[in-house]
Amino acid sequence: MNSKKPRLNSWYVGITNDTKRRKAEHRVNALGLKFWKTFDAETMEDANEVEAYFSNKGTINRPSKNGANRYSKYVYVFRKPTTKAKGLNSSLSIESI
Repeated sequence: MNSKKPRLNSWYVGITNDTKRRKAEHRVNALGLKFWKTFDAETMEDANEVEAYFSNKGTINRPSKNGANRYSKYVYVFRKPTTKAKGLNSSLSIESI
């Protein structure tokens, strides 16, 4: 994410009040998600602002107030696993070449 033109479409940024519960809900261990990181934004307003900023930059999440509450001050970030083409029967795309 340090590049000048990061590809954010495979990253997810969300907010929560319970990082352990949210990590389990995203099935991090079962799916083998990597690069999970959490940050304490100190307030829900600041956490919401961070989530909205990255959503506007192209992360795969959308800002939503559905699960947030006034204690949702933690921002979490993870990268969705990428699927790799296997063998000659896989579909080709610009992204997979």
